[in-house]
Amino acid sequence: MAEPGTRTGSAIVRHEEPPKTIGRYRLQSHLAAGGMGRVFLALDPEGRTVAVKQLHPGIAHESGMRERLRREVEVMRKIRSPRVAELVDADLEADPPYIVTRYVQGRTLHSLVDTEGPLRGDALLRMAYGIAEALVAIHDAGHVHRDLKPSNVMVAGGEPVIIDFGIAREQDATRLTREGGAIGTVGYIPPEVLDGAVAGPPADVFAWGATVAYAATGRPAFGAGSPQAVALRAYRGAADLDGVPDEFRGLLTAALAPRADARPDAHTLVRVLADHPAGFTPDPAALHPVQAPEYGAAAPGTEPVPPGRKRALAVGAGAAAVALLVSGSLLVGRFGAENDPPPASPSPSPVAAPPRPSYRATIGNGQEGQKLMDFLAANVGRKVLVFAPLDADITPYAGDGGPFDAFGRNDKALFTFWPECREKVDPGEQPTSAKCTGVQVTILGEQPARVGLQYTNGFYRIQGNFEVSMDGTYQGIFAFTLKPTEAA
Repeated sequence: MAEPGTRTGSAIVRHEEPPKTIGRYRLQSHLAAGGMGRVFLALDPEGRTVAVKQLHPGIAHESGMRERLRREVEVMRKIRSPRVAELVDADLEADPPYIVTRYVQGRTLHSLVDTEGPLRGDALLRMAYGIAEALVAIHDAGHVHRDLKPSNVMVAGGEPVIIDFGIAREQDATRLTREGGAIGTVGYIPPEVLDGAVAGPPADVFAWGATVAYAATGRPAFGAGSPQAVALRAYRGAADLDGVPDEFRGLLTAALAPRADARPDAHTLVRVLADHPAGFTPDPAALHPVQAPEYGAAAPGTEPVPPGRKRALAVGAGAAAVALLVSGSLLVGRFGAENDPPPASPSPSPVAAPPRPSYRATIGNGQEGQKLMDFLAANVGRKVLVFAPLDADITPYAGDGGPFDAFGRNDKALFTFWPECREKVDPGEQPTSAKCTGVQVTILGEQPARVGLQYTNGFYRIQGNFEVSMDGTYQGIFAFTLKPTEAA
């Protein structure tokens, strides 16, 4: 008999309920899920609320994965600040391993701004100052966060608390054997890290500037579009600060400087914000663009890649969303330029008609997966039509991280495929991020659905019109989201 949550022939066995306990913690509800694991609200033996982060069973046994979790624990134990969700407990020998942190009751900065609009006045000052204070605590402990962004800032009582040290690292640490280039989210990554440098405190300051700019405007500082186009704007210092209050503009300009040595450190941010931010004058070097790989520095208002030319852009060995490290060498990303025409549409499907970019092919590992990855990356921010069956090797999961219930209700659907492997995968061996580059696709909304993931005749398929977004990368896994939308 198959274990719960496994594939038997063409059917999916209904998944088991989440565990009642993890270690000595009683689970109360599910908070979040992603490619790396699940997060639960739980009670400790004394009845206090905590957040339990459990590594996904499918990757818990990957080479080096426990070492990364151990590094996260070591980082969090050294940092003592009310601005950072502190570590409570950890069991790295559990199967799967987990860590426990203080539960921050609130919502993310991204959610707050998205629903209530940009921050103003004292609320914006408290947010900017509080995040800067968190960076001081992190940097003084000898660490960098490396993935600061609005979704990693919890807001409780108007005060920020930094969460998610899943890719934090010591400032002087050497790279582990397989970091995979998973160093953050394009738009919050500075040019030097895109060029392959190890992220240091100036990288966190850059992310602070992008995060505060989002809080002040409700828009990403370097706009939307393909990861390539967003990265190019960071290289030339083309941050969109329209709508940022004047008293913050100088400090944000300095924090978002393309050159790391032109940015203030976290201590300076705190000092200026506590005194008089309007009086801060950025270093003139903060206004100078840096050279973008292969195409040189771009003048304001120009695009280094001419429209219509499908030239690849290597934005650095560390930029997981634009280039991949493969066997120690640089594999140039295949993302099209911002002004490139959309891919040619195949024949119309029963769902909708062109002119939307459309994808109609089997989704699988290898070249089939690479085609879908390229399609999604080229259409970030666009509405597309997808009519594509999943190969039998691709297993969907529900939003809580459990196997997908093909005949029930799931709050969303997600699946992972592996376009390319850096090392040989033996016969019968399942691809993992230890050897391969992965792509996780999340389909929003209750599933199965007419527009979304369907299960018919023994096969899954994605069908409908969607808006594509890219959610960044983690440990070599690219994360895309498909949001169901109206037909063309």
